Amino acid sequence: MKKDKVLVFHEGEQTCELVSVKDISSDAIATEKGMYNLDSVTQRLDVRNGNVIYLVNVDLPARVEAEKLMMLRRSVALKRMLNFNTKDGTDWGKLFPYIIIIALILFK
Repeated sequence: MKKDKVLVFHEGEQTCELVSVKDISSDAIATEKGMYNLDSVTQRLDVRNGNVIYLVNVDLPARVEAEKLMMLRRSVALKRMLNFNTKDGTDWGKLFPYIIIIALILFK
């Protein structure tokens, strides 16, 4: 997957760009430029380099949507990383077996 590429054709501008694949899930391909739905992607095998090239044909609204999806994915990941659940407090029920084991070792 490290060598896989996405060839993005920009429909209105008659241009294209080749970007590296960062992640592939069951429904989308993530690149540094955005996320693209697998329904609109065509796969081709590069026999010379031994990797997969994904072909994506996007217009301007689809390109903006792909960039927004990538930003949303980053923000959700950051939010989950920084969520420490400090409101819950200490769960003594999970620590109770360890307290009993320590007490048995100390008073044996």
